[in-house]
Amino acid sequence: MLARAYRWVATLAIMASVSAPILADMPPVTDELSGLTIRVCGNSAYPPVSWVNSHEEIDGVNVAVMRMLLEPLGVTIDAQQDSNWRRCLKEVELGNVDMLSGFKTDQRQTFMVYLDAPVIREVIYLYYPIKHPLVFSGWEDMAGLRVGVLMGDSFGNEVDAALHEYPSLEFVSTQDQNLLKLADNRLDVVPMGKLSGQLDVHRLGLEGKIGYTETDVSDFWYLAISKKSPLLKWLPFLNQRLNTLLQDPDTVAKLVSQYRQKYHSDLGLNTGSRNQ
Repeated sequence: MLARAYRWVATLAIMASVSAPILADMPPVTDELSGLTIRVCGNSAYPPVSWVNSHEEIDGVNVAVMRMLLEPLGVTIDAQQDSNWRRCLKEVELGNVDMLSGFKTDQRQTFMVYLDAPVIREVIYLYYPIKHPLVFSGWEDMAGLRVGVLMGDSFGNEVDAALHEYPSLEFVSTQDQNLLKLADNRLDVVPMGKLSGQLDVHRLGLEGKIGYTETDVSDFWYLAISKKSPLLKWLPFLNQRLNTLLQDPDTVAKLVSQYRQKYHSDLGLNTGSRNQ
């Protein structure tokens, strides 16, 4: 028992010695962060990573990580969201929202700062009408196709450029519109995340009508802070804290499982879904 207690004290001492140089230059955390209310928003179309729940709050793995990062410091998270993803981005740019999670692009970095540690990797799939299957070999395959894209969505600088060069793009405010158009053969293809696409196909009852294939693209979700947010001055401290939170790879894996079940439960869906 004494040996275990000694090891615990030694661990705390090591953690304190590592964090001391960083924290020495920071204002007292509890003085300024405690009691602060931070507005967050996110992409409503990527369950279980990010979606707007029935209470009109942004929910999912990424918001859970935000809460783990900030709430123990006495910060209140305001997750109310009644807007789409494009509006979320604009509100962060204006400084009306402090924080979001998303893929990293050059354009977004003009008005927000990404934390260093990626939260979760997202594999991008192409969804298509089951009667008109696609085989992905490159983004040039999109030439001449009707492609549904969520307003404000991004798949990285290179893919975004290819999408705008080759296909006929149709922008919508929700992924439900995209998937229903696919099922009616009014679109040829929709790029979406693997997890979110399969969950939404199941939710809409479109299994057997929509197929999917993997692309060569994957990207990481990051947390990001508006350049106009008071949180920004705490960036070194928050980076250190997030790195510690995500050191254990099981942390995010458990959150994915938890929020996949929560998404199904919120919508009254069968939790025995085939989505993997």
